[in-house]
Amino acid sequence: MALLDLWVGARYCAKLIRKETSPRIATWLIFEIGVVMSLAAYFASHDHSIVKAALNLTDGIVVTVILAALFIEQRGAKVLFTRNEQLCLAISSITLAAWAITKTAWIGVAGFQVVMSVAYFPTIESVWQLQPGRSPEPVETWGINAVAALIGVAIDVTGRHDYVAMLYPLRAFLLCTTIVVLVVRRQRKRITHNLLGR
Repeated sequence: MALLDLWVGARYCAKLIRKETSPRIATWLIFEIGVVMSLAAYFASHDHSIVKAALNLTDGIVVTVILAALFIEQRGAKVLFTRNEQLCLAISSITLAAWAITKTAWIGVAGFQVVMSVAYFPTIESVWQLQPGRSPEPVETWGINAVAALIGVAIDVTGRHDYVAMLYPLRAFLLCTTIVVLVVRRQRKRITHNLLGR
């Protein structure tokens, strides 16, 4: 799964560099907050290892590289956030601060879920808007992420029966699937518009 994560991240970066996608910086900033929370909580625990944290570490690498590429693409231009993005960033920052101050395990678990859920909202907002032109997000990237998350849900349900751990891939599956549906809807609308415009 860690190798798949790196491969998907590399393809996403390649699309970003070729200007085939225009992701929202807010989504990736919030993902970065979530990954930092996750890694900090994991390595603060007594039972940790690099091998067990492989997927979290690759997530951290992928998110950081994508975020860096997005800032490089800005070429020094001011980053502007929508009201929705500002709200999402505020919620994530408050959640991170609450966890950092209390260091409570349940706040860490719940806070991580909040942060990682809120991270998708700026992207959902961007693909929700039916504007002409190419979709700002590649359907295959989010589709692969949805399938990988579904595999994670299946493993947790059929194998370990760890229902708390199942929240992580279940949340990712539902939100990635939402993005896929919205991107496909946008693409179909674009095709219909092009056919009617001829």
